[in-house]
Amino acid sequence: MLYPWLQSSFKEFSGAYLQGRLPSSVLIAGSRDLGVLELALECARFYLCSNKQGDAACGNCRSCLSFADGAHPDFVVVRSSLKEEADAGLDVVNDPKLVLQEEASSGNARRSVRIDSIRKLIDWLNLSHVGGEGKVALVSDAHTMPEGAANSILKSFEEPPPHTLIILTAKSLESLLPTIRSRAYKIKLPAPSMEQALAFMQPYGYSLEQVKIALSLAQQAPLGALHMLQDGTVAAALQIAWQLEQTLASDHDIELIDALSELSPARQVTILGELIRELLKYKAGFALEQLPLLTAQRAVALSRLPAEHLFNALQELQHFALPSPFLAPRAPLALLRAWVQALAVLPQRAARPAR
Repeated sequence: MLYPWLQSSFKEFSGAYLQGRLPSSVLIAGSRDLGVLELALECARFYLCSNKQGDAACGNCRSCLSFADGAHPDFVVVRSSLKEEADAGLDVVNDPKLVLQEEASSGNARRSVRIDSIRKLIDWLNLSHVGGEGKVALVSDAHTMPEGAANSILKSFEEPPPHTLIILTAKSLESLLPTIRSRAYKIKLPAPSMEQALAFMQPYGYSLEQVKIALSLAQQAPLGALHMLQDGTVAAALQIAWQLEQTLASDHDIELIDALSELSPARQVTILGELIRELLKYKAGFALEQLPLLTAQRAVALSRLPAEHLFNALQELQHFALPSPFLAPRAPLALLRAWVQALAVLPQRAARPAR
């Protein structure tokens, strides 16, 4: 069952198919936290279904059953991977459940859709399909393809095998080559309404305050918000916001630095970035009801920070998520302290005469 905010995008896909307007390639743009993979898999299931019920897959034909079992011979997924994962054959799979599993942590390593994986896909595309409806290939995280891999798959876009559909998922339309975008049917996921997001979160039993903070941190993406509630990110965000308020009041940043140093760089950027954006919105006149990380007391205390400092701090946050093997072990801690001190130096403090 698709999430409510994905229904309109699926209707767009199924309508194009039923009206004969669907080309051999589809690009679905949106974050994983919005459900881009869930939508892509539902599109694949519908395309392969041999007993479609209007604009929905039947769920009972041989194709639907084998798809659910992860053993459909005419469906394959190319995943972003590390070299060792590709060597183990985990880069090309045909089980939808594997696609939806959370990727294991890999430290600072970056996964990508490898050119060898695309070559495997092209070989598979050139094989005849087993069932009656055709074949579907899904390339997830297509925005991570290097240029060589993108150029390789482009050839399949230009001269696709008959009865074949290639679905690409990417974080945005602009993250792929113009030549790929121009040949694909494009679907851009909409953000859910607040009502849809709150309805999705309601069964999990979190307070309304917690849910609103999670949605704010996740840029209104419900799946990401749920993950942040479950992994402690929301609790950490509340602690960081309170610690920053205390730091400004006391000029002591030890507790704040300790709290930040326990978080991953990605989580530091998420929490600090959203906190600064909410402060800028507060300065611009937004109501506190729209700024879940800011209590009235906290907003007054933190709004003493000049907008110039906030904009600079937001820009500098990008460096937090760029770890380097050449940095000394304590360098990230020093970077955090320098960032906090630069943010917290108010004009009146800077103007104090030297003693």
